[in-house]
Amino acid sequence: MSVKAITSYDDFKKIIAQDKVTAIDFWATWCGPCKMISPMFEKLAAAADADKIEFYKVDVDEQGQIAEEVGIKAMPTFVFFKDGKKIKETVGANPGALDASIKEVSA
Repeated sequence: MSVKAITSYDDFKKIIAQDKVTAIDFWATWCGPCKMISPMFEKLAAAADADKIEFYKVDVDEQGQIAEEVGIKAMPTFVFFKDGKKIKETVGANPGALDASIKEVSA
């Protein structure tokens, strides 16, 4: 599965309300660590079971309302939702932590 961009608050609300896990990469174009870990997020998305987890990206500068509601304080932050609720959060460009989080929430 590929990583899709969330481009509106309404789309965000619909996506996180699903009964499957959604992984969202909160990033910014000016963020160096975001650029470093983005290829890994894409690779993990391609390898993941699409029946269990979907992958999205939110540009915090373009979607400030979403970033504010989720409480994003640093980039990158990876937030996992299910049934409209935040179930896990991983902050920083830490490949091991990101991989472990994805395995945990999609098990």
